Amino acid sequence: MNNIENILTETCPDDFKQQLYTALKLAKKEFQDKKRSQGDKYIDHSIYTAIRLQKEGFDTATVIGGLLHHIDINKSNLEYITNNISIDIKKILTTYAQISTVIKNTDSPYRTVTRYILNSVDDLRPVIIQIFNAQSNSHILKSIENDEERKEIVERNLNIHSNLAEYLGFDDIKTDINEEAFRITQKEDYEYIDRLYKKENISKEKLEIYKQYIEKLLKDLKGQFRIEGRIKSKHSTFGKLDKFLKEGKRDPINHISDLIGIRIVCQRKQTCFNVLDKILDKAEISLDKFDDYISHPKPNGYKAMQGPVIFPKISSMMVEIQILTEDMYEYNTFGPASHIVYKESKKRLAKPSDQYKWIKEVQQSIQNNKNNSKKEFSIPITVKISENEIYPLTPQGKIIPLKKGYTITDFAYHIHTDIGNSMIGGKVNGKSVKFDYQLKTGDIVEIATQKGKKRPKPELIRYANSKRAQIKIERAIKQS
Repeated sequence: MNNIENILTETCPDDFKQQLYTALKLAKKEFQDKKRSQGDKYIDHSIYTAIRLQKEGFDTATVIGGLLHHIDINKSNLEYITNNISIDIKKILTTYAQISTVIKNTDSPYRTVTRYILNSVDDLRPVIIQIFNAQSNSHILKSIENDEERKEIVERNLNIHSNLAEYLGFDDIKTDINEEAFRITQKEDYEYIDRLYKKENISKEKLEIYKQYIEKLLKDLKGQFRIEGRIKSKHSTFGKLDKFLKEGKRDPINHISDLIGIRIVCQRKQTCFNVLDKILDKAEISLDKFDDYISHPKPNGYKAMQGPVIFPKISSMMVEIQILTEDMYEYNTFGPASHIVYKESKKRLAKPSDQYKWIKEVQQSIQNNKNNSKKEFSIPITVKISENEIYPLTPQGKIIPLKKGYTITDFAYHIHTDIGNSMIGGKVNGKSVKFDYQLKTGDIVEIATQKGKKRPKPELIRYANSKRAQIKIERAIKQS
């Protein structure tokens, strides 16, 4: 075994090593010295993907899924996996292949594809492997000579995999995917921001200086808080700079107050105010820009104290400080005040709702997988996401977003009024169905029409559950 194989096998729980050895043997036989179009070996890429999943703490079934995600999904391989490793691996790989097919072949809007993927799986582990694979692919974009192939990978990464990463709580992966796409596709802009970062000394070392300085300020509160920090991505900074330049602002980099961000997460609410008091002793703060959402929460329940702060002993640069409790952090990140809820509801201050409880449930299920990965070989990550939505497909692979309970009649009218009016029958997954057949995600729907037919039968309205279809049917009947 070479070094990377040793890393993979040595860190595997002893009880599951045999399954991993069997999977590794299959991967090496399947890939041999076969290389990807980027020039790296399939086997190396697959092992690295598996190692990263392993380091994240996922169960061995997920790790093996990462190892085998590029093998041919044929009858022989699937039988071998079922008989010698686990039927769960077979399910992970077949679902992974189905997702890949949809991503590569559909011409549906990216958001719809993302929603389809999340809604179509019973187990999120294949989606997680997709995300980790996409992150790996984002780092070899430069080596892809075919411009069209590189463009397709970038678009899928930015518009599908990046969103999937955010939905499932892998914010670091989302940032990395976006950053790599920016670095490769907008080289001059990336290098411009990179030069600005070096000039302003925006670095991990600088971030660490701020964290240590704040920790020293708060030494009397030892054990009552934890400190996190991040450097704003160059991709995000470019977006803000571009906006400021268009507004005619000079030295726009100085208008960005969150190039370095520090989050102080406290155990108790009172500790948050104690932390702020100690920071104010040594920092310069602009009160009109510093918000206390703990005393005055946002309408969606968001709580934190936050704003730009200058620590003169370190530099004259503004840094973004956020102070909150663990409960506030959970609510703001995975609850009704999360950024995902904002994106989904398209409302800046969406009111709290159980509609998005799946965001937290996903995190709990992922954590359960990690917590038990040393004891159990396979731990499904099962969460129902957006149960009120369904995503059937046309025979050409176009995804049609509908509400749960909608029928084949609703589907026909959603495609086009003329399709609904001329419908004489339909098939779902190759079998004839009645007009009131209720669809589900993944159904392939074929509508049979009659040329020249413009008037639906009046009783068809009984089979439509959407207001849109009902109105169209009533209108067509009145006009005939």
